[in-house]
Amino acid sequence: MLGMKRLALLFIVLLATQLSCARRSATGAGPAASPSPAEQAAIDQILQRYEQALGGRQAIDAVKSYRMKGVFQIVGLKGTIEGWHKQPEMSLLVMNFDGKGTLKKGFDGQTRWVQTPAGTFSDSSPQEIAELERDSEVYSAGNIRGLFDSLKLENKARLNGRDMYVIEGKPPRGPAEKLFFDVENGLLVRWDMARKQEGRGTVFVRVHLNDYRDVDGLKVPFNVRFAFESFNFEVQVQELEHNLAVDDAMFKKPAQ
Repeated sequence: MLGMKRLALLFIVLLATQLSCARRSATGAGPAASPSPAEQAAIDQILQRYEQALGGRQAIDAVKSYRMKGVFQIVGLKGTIEGWHKQPEMSLLVMNFDGKGTLKKGFDGQTRWVQTPAGTFSDSSPQEIAELERDSEVYSAGNIRGLFDSLKLENKARLNGRDMYVIEGKPPRGPAEKLFFDVENGLLVRWDMARKQEGRGTVFVRVHLNDYRDVDGLKVPFNVRFAFESFNFEVQVQELEHNLAVDDAMFKKPAQ
């Protein structure tokens, strides 16, 4: 179960929706090179169109909390997943592995924690926390700029027969990442991330965002697939509810 903990810490938080819009401050990095005015205008247009494709700023800002339910599969394991988020930053994710036990990960606004049958652990690594914060914002149209120190426009790419705009973002910590936006509909369809892992160096993962559906005027990817170098982790959202009354106490770190 300790191995399950480290696996979950890598990517679990991003499994809900694009509704977490709290901006986080960027620290620990020097000033980034500024793009040319033409390049900056193109980046602004792509990100603005992405926001509009999701439903617009008003629809994004209207969501203050959510609850999602779904199923997942990873390296031969299957199970159910349920997540809650409450603005500005509180979150809880519960994964039930069929026949293997339950994993919980939460953040109460101050403490990040993960609980397995082996015990409850605090998540205190600055690098790991920074990566998880970006993971949790995979769906957040309103926060993409705030996740990176600099953005750079790259050449167009082709994915599954469709043209993509490609933006490279340099986060405050860790390697640069790439975001692929569909030229035709404006949606974010892939996010290439890199992770530093002890003893393994850099580990790459391609996050595929599929099956966008309208929920209360906001488009949400109901299928998310993490393609690692040697395995896939896939989540299928089945239910999503917005603006529920959520007690802050549910996000607190459990007693040992």
